[in-house]
Amino acid sequence: MLITGCAVNNKPSPKSNPKLPHVKTFKAYPDRNAIALKWNIVNGMNGYYIQKLNTKTHKWKMLTTVNNPYQSLYIDKSLKPSTLYTYRIAAFDKTKTPSLAKEISQKTLPTVAPVIPLEVKPLQKGIVKILFRPHPNERVQGYVIQRFNDNTAKWEHLADLTPRYNVEYIDKNLKDGKIYKYRIIAYTFDNLKSTPSQTITVSTFPKPPVIENIQATNNLPKKIIISWSPLQNTDHYNVYEKTFFGYKLIAKTKANSYTYKLDKDGIKRFFKVTGVTSHKTESLMDKTPEVMGQTLSTPAKPLVSTNPYTKKIEISMSSPDERAAKYLIIKKDETANTKEHKYIVKSNTFTDNSVKHKHTYSYKIYAVDKYGLISKENEVKVNF
Repeated sequence: MLITGCAVNNKPSPKSNPKLPHVKTFKAYPDRNAIALKWNIVNGMNGYYIQKLNTKTHKWKMLTTVNNPYQSLYIDKSLKPSTLYTYRIAAFDKTKTPSLAKEISQKTLPTVAPVIPLEVKPLQKGIVKILFRPHPNERVQGYVIQRFNDNTAKWEHLADLTPRYNVEYIDKNLKDGKIYKYRIIAYTFDNLKSTPSQTITVSTFPKPPVIENIQATNNLPKKIIISWSPLQNTDHYNVYEKTFFGYKLIAKTKANSYTYKLDKDGIKRFFKVTGVTSHKTESLMDKTPEVMGQTLSTPAKPLVSTNPYTKKIEISMSSPDERAAKYLIIKKDETANTKEHKYIVKSNTFTDNSVKHKHTYSYKIYAVDKYGLISKENEVKVNF
């Protein structure tokens, strides 16, 4: 067998001389990422050429030149596990002429066994927990946790866990109702990595459906009652009020209604209601319909007419919106500048018998509904 290739200073080595002493024993001892090459010393020679076969080009490439004739061991490093490598060695004399070469093939040891996942489960909104078995190989230093990215179709690095018995990982800030894939890779103290574990899949807790049939009242005094259809498997409901800056959470309730109190009449407000599960997942706000509610406005100002008689003044009243349950009348004798007198009238007429001729009377008349809401005044003056 002839040996060719690159010798020292990148000069082509001469053809081998079959008459020169040659290596008779050439052995290879594999590790997972290295192979130890050992040979017998050839007396009378000046060193050794060691070549390595390139499996892609099927050409020999000079691996190293051993210039010490007494050296009988060389370590080829940074190799791949479970991979076949082929070497050949030839001794050379003082003119750098090689002897016949001795060839050997050896497969590196398998990489460390893959990690065995035990469990993956959702814990709470956007949180999942991964458990796996501690690797039995004491050379294992730690683990790499990877998650598959659906957008890039690539596995992404999440975390490094050390030491070997740190076999729990909690992934956070995940989307609701989404399937996630994970895998685990063990690595040794000399940075040798295992093959990836079996892919484990988990679905985060889904969002509850959007609340339907949301309604808000517009006919109640000082309050708005919001109601909606109940949801199954819902822990509670969140009630939001629309503000200038967006929606603000104003209440959490387990009932499917909420009373919003407001000490103002005829005020409009806008609301949204979402469902929340025991796992804290919430129905989509942007898909939830907005509902408008309004506190009851004050009654309409009453219509008033006056009829002066010889000894009395009669006042007739009517309610344009028919909400008046009674009327409040405030009378004042402007001529005598007396104190005001108040009257509550449940009929549509009021007769004032306490009047004097040549006096001017003012009457402020208010409609009062069944809830006690008072309208704006309608003031009339009578010169009697």
